[in-house]
Amino acid sequence: MLAASETYLDLTLLVVRGLLGVLMVVHGYQLLLSKADRSILLPLIKSLGVPRVAFELAAVLAFFGGIFVMLGVLTRLVAAFFIIFMLCTIALYIAKLTEAVPMGAFDQYYKSSRGYIKGWELDTMIIAVSLILTVLGGGVYSLDHLLNL
Repeated sequence: MLAASETYLDLTLLVVRGLLGVLMVVHGYQLLLSKADRSILLPLIKSLGVPRVAFELAAVLAFFGGIFVMLGVLTRLVAAFFIIFMLCTIALYIAKLTEAVPMGAFDQYYKSSRGYIKGWELDTMIIAVSLILTVLGGGVYSLDHLLNL
């Protein structure tokens, strides 16, 4: 019975890694490679007083960290960085973004994204999933396990 539950745990970790990885790669793509999104975000980030280097590091972490998590490479380390990243975005949202962005400023983007722009619910879920991966690692179906990392 124990072997079966370990197998289910490893399969669950594989699925969780895949879902989190895809989510972060898509998010990172918008931050790192999408000219349209960057043309909107860079002036906003600058107006909030966030250094450009912090924005660029976050973009690299999201994109490449997502790939690493999907493959199961340095899973615990990358997941820990995701937690820090999401805590910073929540802090930024609470401290500055709610006051800096006037209501209605993103209405068109909000409609086109089907409601995903306001709030930090997704950030807290990324923290929860990343916490699980930080504690449990990538499981046997990961390059971490294969390479004994």
